[in-house]
Amino acid sequence: MNHCFSVQMTWYWSKKVFTHKRTSIFMDSNRVFNSVLAAYLKGYIAEKESLCQSTESSYWCLHEFDKYLIEIGHAGLNISKRTYDGWLEWASINRKRSTIHCKVLILTSFMKYMCSMGNDCYVPPPHKNHASDFVPYIFSDEEIGRIFEASDNLALAYYTGHNTVLFSMPALVRFLYSTGVRISEALAIRNKDVNFDKRQILIEGLKNKMQRLAPINQSLEKVLKQYLQYRNMLPVPGIDEPEGFMFVSGLGRQIKRNTVSKWFKKIILAADIPYNGQQEGPRIHDLRHTACVHAMSRLVSKGYDIYCALPMLARYMGHKNPTSTESYVRLTQSMYPDVLLAIP
Repeated sequence: MNHCFSVQMTWYWSKKVFTHKRTSIFMDSNRVFNSVLAAYLKGYIAEKESLCQSTESSYWCLHEFDKYLIEIGHAGLNISKRTYDGWLEWASINRKRSTIHCKVLILTSFMKYMCSMGNDCYVPPPHKNHASDFVPYIFSDEEIGRIFEASDNLALAYYTGHNTVLFSMPALVRFLYSTGVRISEALAIRNKDVNFDKRQILIEGLKNKMQRLAPINQSLEKVLKQYLQYRNMLPVPGIDEPEGFMFVSGLGRQIKRNTVSKWFKKIILAADIPYNGQQEGPRIHDLRHTACVHAMSRLVSKGYDIYCALPMLARYMGHKNPTSTESYVRLTQSMYPDVLLAIP
């Protein structure tokens, strides 16, 4: 897959860099909590945002928990099992099991955060969810090409002081597909993590706390160097300092995952790829699934035994063990019938 930009995309970066205007950014003032745990709830969300993790679902779940605490008149900083059980019953009314499962996971994470802050809070045991039949969307090679083209065209058409994430989107979508990293990991990459001499990028595994190295192939190297050349021209002090983030908005600020997801939906629609809603997608995370499936297909076409290659693919995807990667074998088989014949 050719990751290179069009001539128009190069023109877009050069023109927008030199006409860039400084604009203030304000945090979302609507995200407020009012219970006795307000400071902790706000701190938990801030910590997740500092790690480039999505906070939208967490906020709405904890906002409900905040309302529940006010409703029952909760006054202390500790959360007992009785309080938790009461919330679970309250939050489960007319809710799907999958929704309840997500809420339990979020509140469990918050309880652990509270304990780490020195408070005595009940941490529920692992919550079992029913088996999921979710199947990720795997883009075809032709669709990936259309996504690249659409990201370039949207950046040209819609880049303004209010849509500054588009400054990085063409490079970001190419990076995600080329490396298969998680979006949260990509947005957490700092300048110091990029090593063009060794053609690799250090990835801090935010999900499983594992570090790994993402390779930079020739076409991706060209994309990143071109992007960084224009990014470093932004009138933002310290834009190229080691601790600075690699992918930034046109204002030089760290990008939020939720904003990337919203613009990726626009890219999908512009690429004439059907969008089936937030749950079914396609989503930005499906670039990661696609990267793995396409990598498997290439390995098989080169004569590799797919199961012998699983440990290598697991490292590529940042999985702790190959068993987490095995699910991609089925996706690869369904996507590429020739691969099905090659796998015993």
